[in-house]
Amino acid sequence: MGKKGLSYHWAIVAACFILMAVSIGVIINCFNPLSVELIKEFDSVSGVQLILTIGVLMSLVGGAFVGKVMAKFSMRIAMPVYAIIMSAGIFMYSMCTSLTMFYIVSVFVGFGASGISIVPCGALVNNWFKEKKGLATGIAFTGSVAGGLIFVQLTKILLASSNWQTVYMVLGIIAAVAAIPITIFIVREHPKDKGLLPFGANEAGSTTEEWIKGISLKKYIKTGSFWLLAISVFIIGFTNVGIQNNMSIYLTSTLGHTESAAANIFSLYLFVQIFGKILLGAIYDKKGIKFGAIYCMLVFIVSVALFIYSGNLYIAIVFAVIFSLVGSMTTVTPPYVTATIVGMKDYPMIFGILSLFYGTGVAIGPVVAARVYDSTGSFDQVWIAFGILSVILVFTTILAVKKAEGFSQIQD
Repeated sequence: MGKKGLSYHWAIVAACFILMAVSIGVIINCFNPLSVELIKEFDSVSGVQLILTIGVLMSLVGGAFVGKVMAKFSMRIAMPVYAIIMSAGIFMYSMCTSLTMFYIVSVFVGFGASGISIVPCGALVNNWFKEKKGLATGIAFTGSVAGGLIFVQLTKILLASSNWQTVYMVLGIIAAVAAIPITIFIVREHPKDKGLLPFGANEAGSTTEEWIKGISLKKYIKTGSFWLLAISVFIIGFTNVGIQNNMSIYLTSTLGHTESAAANIFSLYLFVQIFGKILLGAIYDKKGIKFGAIYCMLVFIVSVALFIYSGNLYIAIVFAVIFSLVGSMTTVTPPYVTATIVGMKDYPMIFGILSLFYGTGVAIGPVVAARVYDSTGSFDQVWIAFGILSVILVFTTILAVKKAEGFSQIQD
């Protein structure tokens, strides 16, 4: 495999990085500053929040079918269409004059994002890498955080000099300029499309067909491993996002930090995640899933302990750094562990179904934490419960792998 061949593997990683940045990075992260302006415009907090909720739910539902769509039409045909739908939707937000119009557009934005973000990017990385898969996954999925940091700042700058309509126009154009050419000219579903082999599978006589094997969705969904993995990804979303989305509330309402301090701590958390995702991917590569699961559990428990005592600003800063290392698992762990267990044959479809469990955890984790706070006046018992769930997560993940021994090597 020549130098040019090797470089294209990392071009795929770079493509996924950018796609994650202009999809998740724009749609989810930029909504926070924009929501403030939308609430002023439409005078409804819950109504505005429903805009993002609809988009996220549509992305999860769409993700469950992405594998089937791309199996029928191929990524090279389907992904540009998804990119156009998402970009056009973001731009069309600027034309909305009612919340109802926002809700309708959000359906298209979420559907479009499902076809260029988590599920297809996970499939691309796993198709193109046999070795260093964890590192490649970590780098690719860092795009959502890096994009969020960049585009949130851009949003704030634009809002200071114009309005939310202009922001959505600019973000829609950026998404289109980045995502559409990448999906057309760079994305290739398999290394064989470029006359290459997966990274690390360049032994004499190897073929891409020999690498594309694994258990089918129909068979895997009937196994105990599937349900254990479903529990695992649910817990990952439930606990990590449960803390993340209530972080600023806890720091201000319970621990007494200023809103400015809480915002800076959260920004630090997002920034360090860039390195945390790469580190976690490298750990999976070098030490395996069992070690990675135990590492995440220990870091999570330490984070919870620090969080409870984060009334001290310096402890809060240390918490943000440490928690970012385990918060990285939200996008790195599910695709990596799924691909390792099931192989590549039906990976997009299997991961699409599992993403529904992950998304459910993401959706209800923050709500459950907030409800407990509303009824008891404290988050502490929630954080402790999350720590216990992180221990359960180790066992469900390891058992899911153990019960699936040999699944990734099935070749019909």
